[in-house]
Amino acid sequence: MKKLVTYLGAGIAAMSLTAPVQAFSDVNMYEDEIRFLEEKEILSGYSDGTFRPTAELSRLQAVQMLIREIGVDTENVSDPGFTDLNPDSYGYDEIAAAVELGIISGKTDENGDQYFDRYAPLTRSQMAKILSEGYDLYDRQRISFIDVPMGHWANPYVNGLASADITTGYEDSTFRPAEQIQRQHFALFMARLLNEDFKPSFDQASYMPDQSKVYTYQTGNSTMMINHKEGDVWERNFGENHEITSESSIIESNNGIVFGEPQLTFSFALGYPIKEGRTWMDQNGLILEITDTNATVTTPAGTFTNAVEVQGYDYVDYYVENIGIVQSTWYGDGEGREIVELIEVK
Repeated sequence: MKKLVTYLGAGIAAMSLTAPVQAFSDVNMYEDEIRFLEEKEILSGYSDGTFRPTAELSRLQAVQMLIREIGVDTENVSDPGFTDLNPDSYGYDEIAAAVELGIISGKTDENGDQYFDRYAPLTRSQMAKILSEGYDLYDRQRISFIDVPMGHWANPYVNGLASADITTGYEDSTFRPAEQIQRQHFALFMARLLNEDFKPSFDQASYMPDQSKVYTYQTGNSTMMINHKEGDVWERNFGENHEITSESSIIESNNGIVFGEPQLTFSFALGYPIKEGRTWMDQNGLILEITDTNATVTTPAGTFTNAVEVQGYDYVDYYVENIGIVQSTWYGDGEGREIVELIEVK
């Protein structure tokens, strides 16, 4: 699919008269991002000198902007089967074309019938779906906002935006998927999609393991060695003589770092930014919180005085800069048992 940016530009520009961003009397946030999009004729203001940053976008407006820009033929579209639309309805052709492309889907009423609700405001989760599909943003990392759990329909789309550093959510660790998307937030997302310079700066200390080292962990009654292979891929060696080999990823972005794959042994997540009270949901659905950023933990590999303590239900994990996970303890038995512990770095 052609990228969404130009379609959105055509649609939004058609909705209002151009006003230079410097003259917008109501723009207090994201001035650079809005100016960037205006210069590319993707966004524009209104003739009264305002941008209306908190105004909403409707579902129909989003569809129309998309279809016009990507140049889809709407002459011979199939009936999408929505009960609130017929071939004479305003926007019918664009909506039908978008359904054929798999870009959008309708809603279901209490009778099980599908409808589109074209004039309803577009929500943040719906915009996440459009942008993720339009830009092929994939859910790679699996660090979730606490209000977009794994079972939420928009989870892969919202995580796609987060993994690509397009969204960081709100300070309370939420994404607020049901809220209406505001023009200013749309501008922010689009600017970050188009220009890396608008993405949040990565000034967070890294908790990626040093790629030049080999790490050995005690995992229950056995040990496991991990070493870097290429890119995000790390090799795991376990068994009595480390003769069993597999691969898993360690992925880091501005919203955190994930070790391993969902539902597999040695699967951990640390949310960024590192600060007490930071909360997130990991790839296995566990809600975690940073409870100490300067903890001391001792393992056979040494004593670490700058560890980040993370607590979840029945678990306490410790992470160290440039190493990652150093210890994970399970308290489900009431006593505490190390399920993963770093025993050697070389």
